[in-house]
Amino acid sequence: MNFVAKLFFALTIALFAACDFPFGKEDPVVISVGDKKLRESELYLLYPNWDNMSDEAKLSFVERWINEETIYQEAEAQGLLEDSLLKAQIEIATRKIVVDYFIQGYIDSMMVSDAEKLEFYKNHQDLYVRGKTMASGAILSFREWGNANDYYNYNKSKSFVAPPPESWLIKKIDRFDSVSVTPDSCIIPSLTEAALGKITPMKVCGGALKIAVVTSRLDSADILPYAEVVEDVGERAWVEHQKTVMDRLKNQWKSSKPIFSKIKVFSEKDKK
Repeated sequence: MNFVAKLFFALTIALFAACDFPFGKEDPVVISVGDKKLRESELYLLYPNWDNMSDEAKLSFVERWINEETIYQEAEAQGLLEDSLLKAQIEIATRKIVVDYFIQGYIDSMMVSDAEKLEFYKNHQDLYVRGKTMASGAILSFREWGNANDYYNYNKSKSFVAPPPESWLIKKIDRFDSVSVTPDSCIIPSLTEAALGKITPMKVCGGALKIAVVTSRLDSADILPYAEVVEDVGERAWVEHQKTVMDRLKNQWKSSKPIFSKIKVFSEKDKK
């Protein structure tokens, strides 16, 4: 912070602290531009954590408020507040602020019971499905590259529905049945992506020459336990509760008032 900024900030803080110089004691004015005054209560309404803000943040606010108020007064002096377009925009913005503030009051008071959360969980279990793949097959180990190469070339076009039978070319066969995790991530990186019934190309894994085949695969699913998803359930149930309550309130408020509309919303083209 340069010297001028520090001096400006120090003077401003001094005015904040001076309850009787030049302003009143009950609710002191902390900044003024012309006849417009910002009082201490208004400042804390805008920034409840003012006392904990950094000096730079406070200075930034003071400069911004003074600049905006100066420009606002200049625009007012030039009659801009009487502009019809600006008046319409102000009315639209005011209505939006009032509506949002009013609705937020209802939203802040909404509570979702444990029974509602559990009911949401039961009615939306599709959101909490955990997929599971069970696979069976075999991993073949070979002593020599030539044996593995001959076996692969002879069997690569076949479709296996069961683990391959013993062969003099094969050193060892390790069968796996109904596993949900690949028994060897080197030769079978993914149970779901492995070609069903087809042997894999030869590969050295863990110091051994191997070929693998997935002979059957069953995709199933189960539902995540409520305890594991209770936080997500609470958030989703609250959103649904909010929508349900607000729809009911809006219908209730509309039904108590005479409403008329003669705006043409459908073109002749849409009617055909």
